[in-house]
Amino acid sequence: WPNTPWLLGALERNRMGEIIIDAKCETSVKGVFAAGDCTTVPYKQIIIATGEGAKASLSAFDYLIRTKIA
Repeated sequence: WPNTPWLLGALERNRMGEIIIDAKCETSVKGVFAAGDCTTVPYKQIIIATGEGAKASLSAFDYLIRTKIA
């Protein structure tokens, strides 16, 4: 079980406490991305977590360059 109780009420999690992410690693909060074993990614392996981290960082970068600052 991931160590995510501190996120209670902040991000959507499943019954096991994993952070729910979409295909681009975005969470239920727009502009917040997550990766690794604490997410709903199906395989908990180092190489998978590394790839998910790369995907999350690229998604965050894409979000930042496309989001107009108020």
